Parts: sequence; structure tokens; C-alpha cells
Amino acid sequence: MGEELPPRVRQQLMRVQQTRDSLQYINALLLQVKQQLAESKNAQEQMKGLTAKSVIYQASGPLLFKTTKTKATTNLKEQIEALELRVKSLEKQEAQLRKQYDTLQETLRGMLGQPGAAPAG
Repeated sequence: MGEELPPRVRQQLMRVQQTRDSLQYINALLLQVKQQLAESKNAQEQMKGLTAKSVIYQASGPLLFKTTKTKATTNLKEQIEALELRVKSLEKQEAQLRKQYDTLQETLRGMLGQPGAAPAG
């Protein structure tokens, strides 16, 4: 019980933990970007019901600016496209990290399952 883990096992454990932390971060970021995307799509849907003469205000930082329906629609479309690209990128990162995490975890299990897993060398 008081045995210390061999350096190779400790290093592998650290890699597993770091990868897990990165995976959790990417998942949280992905959730946030998907929420922004849903909000933007909802705003785009709401815009469809407005006339060209409707008064529209668009946020820019802490300020609101009066804009036209055409400009607001264009801005929303660009924002949605950018968010969709971000989602795809994050999903790809998440898949790569998940695969890396699974591989690292399997390697760690193998190291712990071997009797006398001492560092080679």
C-alpha cells in the first residue's frame, strides 16, 4: 500500500490526467459554442418575421447600435457560419483527444497490470 509508483507509470498517469483535463475543457467550450450557435439561429429565425422597416438594434460590446434588417441578417449569417466552423473544429479536437485519452488509459492499465512494472533502463 505504501509502494511508490515507478517513474514511467507516474508519467503515464500524468499524461492521462492532462489529456482528461484537456478533454473536459474542450467539451465545456464545445457546449458554450453550441449554445451561442443555437441563440444565433434563434435570432435569425426571429428576424424572418420582421419587415425591412423594423427598428433593429445590434449589440457591439456593451453598446447597442441601430441597424437595418439587411445588415443584421448578414451579420447573423456570418456569425452562424463562423460558429458552425468552430463547432466542427472543436468536435474534431474532442474526437482526437478522446482517442488519445483511451489509448493512454489502456497503456496505463497495461502498466499497472504487469507484475513488477519497473522502469526499463
